[in-house]
Amino acid sequence: MKYSKIIYILFIVFVSCSQNSDEYSAFEIKFHQPVNFPSPTFDLEDNPITTEGFELGRKLFYDNRLSLNNEINCGECHNQSHAFTHHGHDLSEGVHPGVFGTRNSQPIQNMAYMNDFTWDGAKDKLFDQPLIPITEPVEMDETMENVLVKLKKDSEYQQRFQSVFKTEDAITSVNLLKALSKFMGAMVSSNSKYDKYVRGEEGGTFTEEEKKGLALFQQKCATCHNGTLFTNQEFINNGIGENPSLPNETGRARISSSNPFATVEELKTSDDYYKFKVPSLRNVEKTYPYMHDGRMILLSTVLDFYDTDTYPLMTKMKNLDERLIQTNQKEETLGIPMTEDEKVAIITFLKTLTDYEFLNDSRFAKPE
Repeated sequence: MKYSKIIYILFIVFVSCSQNSDEYSAFEIKFHQPVNFPSPTFDLEDNPITTEGFELGRKLFYDNRLSLNNEINCGECHNQSHAFTHHGHDLSEGVHPGVFGTRNSQPIQNMAYMNDFTWDGAKDKLFDQPLIPITEPVEMDETMENVLVKLKKDSEYQQRFQSVFKTEDAITSVNLLKALSKFMGAMVSSNSKYDKYVRGEEGGTFTEEEKKGLALFQQKCATCHNGTLFTNQEFINNGIGENPSLPNETGRARISSSNPFATVEELKTSDDYYKFKVPSLRNVEKTYPYMHDGRMILLSTVLDFYDTDTYPLMTKMKNLDERLIQTNQKEETLGIPMTEDEKVAIITFLKTLTDYEFLNDSRFAKPE
C-alpha cells in the first residue's frame, strides 16, 4: 500500500557504532503515524525511509561537497535549533560571500506531508526539491555532475550508496536526491505541547490563556493556517506588498506562467503575482524572521500587520486574498481585526506549537 503505516519517525535504538568521529551513529527506525496527523504525500513505496538511507541522507545534508568549492552545506541555511531555518538572516547568504538570495529560508519539518515545496511551489515532490539549492547560483552554485564526481572519489560514500541502493554504480543523481529526501522526509515534528494537548497526553495541559489563544486563533487565523500542519498549503497574496529592494520578485507567477521568458511587468498581470505559499506555523516561535523575504522579526509585528488598523499596513493588490478584505456597511477594510489582548493570547497559543523534542533531537544534527 503506497502510503501504509507512516510517518512519524520513532527511533527506538540509539547507540554509538564507532570510536571514529567520522562515523555516524547507528539506530533502528520504526514508523508510527501520529494519530492527529494527515496521510503523508511522501512516496514511501518508491523511496522507503530506512536506517541506512536516513544516515546517508544526513551525511549528504551536512557535506560541504554539495556546494561550489566545498564551501557550505545544507545545514548552513537550515539550522536545527530554529526548525532548520536560517536564524538571524532575512535573506540567506550562499556560497559567495556578500551575495544573498531573494527569499527567507523555510523550515524543514513535516515535509513528508506537503504538496508543494519552496515559497512559490517550484517543486511538487520532495525528491526534486534539493536540486534548487544545489544548483542555484546565489545558494550552493554547483552542478549535479560535479557533486557526483566528488562523491565518487570517497570510498565511504561508495560503500554507503551501494549498501542503500543495492547496485554497484550507485552514486547517481537520482540516488543522491533519494537519499537527501529520505533524511528530510524523516524530519517529522509532532510532539509540541499542542500535540500532547489534542492527544490527551502528559505535558499537554493548557493554561486558560493558551485555551483563549487557541479559540481566537481558530476564529481569526485558521482559515489559512488550518489542520494539523497549520497550513492549507494554498498560494495567496497576503497583502505584504512589493519589496522595492527585490524588483524581480514575482512570487508564484513565474512558476505558473506559460511563458518562461515573461518579463516582470508581464508577470504583474498574472493572477499569481506576489502569491506565496501559506507557511506552516509549527515551531513558528523559532522560525523568525517571517514572510517570504524575512522582513518581519517579531510575531507581534506579524499580528500587527494582519490587524486592520495597525502599522505596518496591508497593501491591496488586485489579487489580495478575499479573506483579508472585510466589508461592513459598504466600508472596506483590509486585514483581521484584533485587540492587543487578543494578540497576546494568540502568541501565547502559538508558542505551544514549539516542539522541543524535535529541535533538540541529536539524530537530526550534524554528528561531531
